[in-house]
Amino acid sequence: MPQDQFLAKYFTIFAKPKMYLTLLYLLLSFPLGLTYFILLVVGFSLGISLLIVWVGFLILAILLPTIWMIISFEKLQTTHLLGIELPSKKVENVENQSLWQKTKSILSDPTTWKGLLFILLKFPIGIFSFVILVTGFAVLFSLIFSPFIVPWVPINFGYWQVDTISEAIGLSLLGLMALPGAFHVYYFIGQWIGKLSVLLLGQQSENEIEIISE
Repeated sequence: MPQDQFLAKYFTIFAKPKMYLTLLYLLLSFPLGLTYFILLVVGFSLGISLLIVWVGFLILAILLPTIWMIISFEKLQTTHLLGIELPSKKVENVENQSLWQKTKSILSDPTTWKGLLFILLKFPIGIFSFVILVTGFAVLFSLIFSPFIVPWVPINFGYWQVDTISEAIGLSLLGLMALPGAFHVYYFIGQWIGKLSVLLLGQQSENEIEIISE
């Protein structure tokens, strides 16, 4: 790739609306993942432990459709925030089925268990996304705004202490140059999570992923 094309692609990441939707997805991953984890742990713990007094059956009966609602919500996020279309299968007519038949259908559907795995993975994914976002932006913005920080307190890198305005301006330029790179990294992470969503929430193989046109 010619140098001018590389630079254009590098800096025009800010012009991609899907970039900011990806950042929103990554920011939401931690609170959603934590909520899912608590819901599943508490729900299954109470449901299984209370099966002996029949209350557990009610808890599990409520938990199963809740899991499917979460799976549907995650599919919507993948489609509208990450721009990755999730292929779906034809929905069967369950209006005339009994409660047991509906429950059996849900439990026998591989999508339920793959979706449950994705929901559980959303917690460590959310922690990773939160840490890399907070750390990345904290470092970059400390570099970019270093000319305003140095007059009050020097920036210490251990082996190098920045305490002059000229050095701080150099750091600021370095931060501005690195900022698009961080956005590219965040975009790549979002697309990788989207492919994982297709693998666990979709109905077709990964090589049939369809990226929505921008």
